Amino acid sequence: MSALLLAGASAHGKGAASSSQQREPTEAERSSFDDYYRQLALSEAAGARPVAPLFAPAFEIARRRGQPWQVIARVDSAPRHSAVDLCRQIRSSYIYDAGAKAGTRWQPAAQPPTWHVWLARPNTICTAVAHTVLMDPGVPPDDVVALLRQHGELLQRARLLLAGNSQCIRQRALPFTLSAIEPAAAADGAAKMYALVFDSDRDTRVRVAVRKHRGEYAAWNVSCP
Repeated sequence: MSALLLAGASAHGKGAASSSQQREPTEAERSSFDDYYRQLALSEAAGARPVAPLFAPAFEIARRRGQPWQVIARVDSAPRHSAVDLCRQIRSSYIYDAGAKAGTRWQPAAQPPTWHVWLARPNTICTAVAHTVLMDPGVPPDDVVALLRQHGELLQRARLLLAGNSQCIRQRALPFTLSAIEPAAAADGAAKMYALVFDSDRDTRVRVAVRKHRGEYAAWNVSCP
């Protein structure tokens, strides 16, 4: 999901969901994007044979009542090793302008491409998986690998912090899925702090600040935006 759609969902919550509309892309929109992406691949190949994407584009189309449709297409790159123990896909987003001239209706989104990662299997090439974690490029790959391996244990420790936070106490027992790993502001003399973002099955979100000290990771604080 694009940053714009996520921001809208966060700002308006369930109330906005009832006033928003979604639809599937039209054949004209699909065909237009296929043509655009084919030309983009040709230009980026610089004379070499362009590589077709392994995955079909995913469309996200939504609007609020009375507003024009916002049409976004996203394309995932082929999975590759980002580090020895880490697989990564890069997701690029494109925005459609129905009012533009033919051939200029698709443009890269203002949001930069995003990195989506998961743990690699030993001695195995990277292949697509059902669930990936959004990785901020500012987090070193070695720390990402460690946090992916330890996120379950860190979440269990964070539940104690949730229980002691008046804004988070109702979420302390919910099932969570790790959705993102981000840098966080340093605190209490820690050389490095990271944030693990967890989403629940109740459409709520928890951020767990993780302190790294001498190679060890500890759940340090929680917030419930």
